[in-house]
Amino acid sequence: MLPPLVADMDIGIPVIQFLRENGIDIVSSVEEHWGHLSDEQILACAHKMNRFILTHDSDFGTLAVFYGNPITGIIYLRPGGRQPSEVIADLRAIMAASIDWTPPMIVVYRSGRLRIRRF
Repeated sequence: MLPPLVADMDIGIPVIQFLRENGIDIVSSVEEHWGHLSDEQILACAHKMNRFILTHDSDFGTLAVFYGNPITGIIYLRPGGRQPSEVIADLRAIMAASIDWTPPMIVVYRSGRLRIRRF
C-alpha cells in the first residue's frame, strides 16, 4: 500500500482515479487549484499534510537533497510524458513491492528499477 499522497500537477487524472479506486489517500494539485504554487510551495504543503509527493518532476528531489527542504517523501516516476496506462503499470509494481514507507525518503521508479534513498 502507498502512503498518503499529493499528486503533482503532472500526474494525470486517470492515474489519480486509479489510486483512489485502489484505496490510496491522494490529494490532487490540479483539483486543489495549486497551479500558481511553486514546486517548493507544493513540497511544503505536502510536508505539512504529512504526505508524499507523487511526481514526474526531478525538481522535488533537488529541493530536498541539494537545498535541504523538509520532506515527508517523494515518489518520482521516470520518465514523464507517458500514457496513464504506463504510469499505472509503474504504480502497480510499486504497490506490489514490500516497502517500508517510514519518512523521510525518496523513491525513484523507472522501467522496473526501484531505488530508495532514506534521509
